[in-house]
Amino acid sequence: MKMNYLFLFIIFPLVNFAQQKIIKTEFPVPSGYNRIEYDKETYAAFVQSMPLKKDKTIKAASGKNISNSLYKIWGVVDFPLLFKSDIEQCADYSMRIWAEYHKQNDKLNELYLFDYSGNRVYFKKQKKDYKGFLQHAFAYSNSSSMKRGCKTVSEKELQPGDMFVQNETGGIGHVSVIVDICKNTKGDKLYLVGYSFMPAQEFHIEKAQSGYGIDGWFTLDGYNKYLDENLNFGKAIYKRFIP
Repeated sequence: MKMNYLFLFIIFPLVNFAQQKIIKTEFPVPSGYNRIEYDKETYAAFVQSMPLKKDKTIKAASGKNISNSLYKIWGVVDFPLLFKSDIEQCADYSMRIWAEYHKQNDKLNELYLFDYSGNRVYFKKQKKDYKGFLQHAFAYSNSSSMKRGCKTVSEKELQPGDMFVQNETGGIGHVSVIVDICKNTKGDKLYLVGYSFMPAQEFHIEKAQSGYGIDGWFTLDGYNKYLDENLNFGKAIYKRFIP
């Protein structure tokens, strides 16, 4: 007897099951420490969950790679530069992270950045699209603007998204961003910190070396020491974007 067989082929779409690397899962905390968790809707939790590039190359606005001899690169945040001009530097990238939080959480009506004097400029009041709004803010504000416009916080209050703002003269300064924090049972805290720089370049996470922290994480004194020795733009003030 001749049998006829019907074969049914089910075609599934190709799915990439490899998860994107993010800060809070990529960097292990030192022994005896626990990562501090934040409510998932907060800016702090967003910063902890920023995506990371697969490699550790830092791209400049020109498209060239930044020399890795300049830093101890532990990771590079996967928010590619928006502009080919030299306007997405340290303060600008900290504003970019704040803006990405609002964009990705459908909160653009609440987004503000600063003018040069540190006054808030709200996206919803400007006749610009998202990219145009950022371009204008990056071109016309800097670390001095953030020093004047952002809220000052104490050492005890620091959380992911808070910044080390260095600017004593109103001219050239620097901004670093805390991207994660862990704590031991004694209450001692360690910090992951990153920054963009000049020329305009992607945001990298700096790995703490011996004498500055533990297992790649900085102590607060260690990062201030790092700034004094490597990015000496004056004493850092701890600042925060607030709603």
